[in-house]
Amino acid sequence: MCNFVKAALVTVITLAPLGVFAADKAAEAAKAPDPMQEEADLDEGLRKFGYLTGLALGCVVADQRPALEREAMNVANGINRTLGGDRAFLYSASFGYGTNIELKVDECKQVLERYEQRIATFRKSEGAGQ
Repeated sequence: MCNFVKAALVTVITLAPLGVFAADKAAEAAKAPDPMQEEADLDEGLRKFGYLTGLALGCVVADQRPALEREAMNVANGINRTLGGDRAFLYSASFGYGTNIELKVDECKQVLERYEQRIATFRKSEGAGQ
C-alpha cells in the first residue's frame, strides 16, 4: 500500500468518529437555522401583518372600524409584550401605511379573508383561540 493511501486510511479511521469531515460540517450547517435570517423573516412577517391590518381597516364599514382599530391596538400590545417595542412599532407603522391605500371593492374580499386567517393565527399563538 502506498504512503498516500495509508495516510488517507489513518485520517479516515482517526477522524471519522469525531465527525470532522467537511460533509458532516456542511450537513450540520444546513440543519442549523441562521439566527439573522430568522430575525429578518420575523420583521418581514410583522410588516406584512401590519400592512394587511391597515388594508383591512379600509375595507370595513364605518361601524366595524372601532372594533378593528381596537384589535390592531391589542395586537400591537401583544407584540410589545412578547417581542419588544421596536417590533410593535414596526407593526404599527406598517398598519398606518396600509390605512392610506385605497382598494377596489373586489380586492377587499381577499384582503379581509387573509386578515381573518392571520388574526386567527395570532390569537391562537396568544392563547386566545383555545
